[in-house]
Amino acid sequence: MLPILVLVLLLLIGFLIGGLMGAPWVPSRRIDVEAMLDAAKLNRGQRFVELGCGDGRLVAAAVKRGAYAIGYEINPLLWFIAMLRVARLYPRAQVRLANFWPRPLIEADVVMVFLMPKFMPRLAAKAKNELKPGARLISYVFEVPGKRPIIKTDHWLIYKY
Repeated sequence: MLPILVLVLLLLIGFLIGGLMGAPWVPSRRIDVEAMLDAAKLNRGQRFVELGCGDGRLVAAAVKRGAYAIGYEINPLLWFIAMLRVARLYPRAQVRLANFWPRPLIEADVVMVFLMPKFMPRLAAKAKNELKPGARLISYVFEVPGKRPIIKTDHWLIYKY
């Protein structure tokens, strides 16, 4: 009984922390994962960064395409799940238990994010200041203010910097 209570407590704490720092975990639909990476033109040898990588499914998909991928996750339980998913893909994949806001994006070719609308202005400023020319940003669901997407679907948008 105690392990279940600890697991539930970790889930609740992680959900709260995630919601306060950017977004609670809502997994990307599996059908969207490959479509987003295709549309962003993620190629072999490029660098993929996921800000709030959840269970690591996009990090793993990026590495399987030949990219180098890093995911940041603040929820310890999700970080552990993501680590299990990408451990066999190391060193091309990494998942870090960390807040992504202070992490630089200068080397990223493609960045993926699923943030709540209240955090999108902060993301817009970070992307504008840190992404190199030609980098692409995939936003799941919510628009980046002040930026016009090059691709817009019902579930995700892609921006080019």
